[in-house]
Amino acid sequence: INSFYNAEANEVAAFEELIGSHGGLGGWQTQPFVLHPAVWEMEREEILGAEELYEVLKGW
Repeated sequence: INSFYNAEANEVAAFEELIGSHGGLGGWQTQPFVLHPAVWEMEREEILGAEELYEVLKGW
């Protein structure tokens, strides 16, 4: 089930009372990001791919 997609604004409307939505059709979902603490010590210098990120987060 999808709500409407506004091609001019490149936005979708969520059904819930949220600020945004995830995984819907269209919208700005092309740039991944990780919100993390300012100081985040990790055993590896670089994380490549979702599988590696998952392993890092499991160990956190």
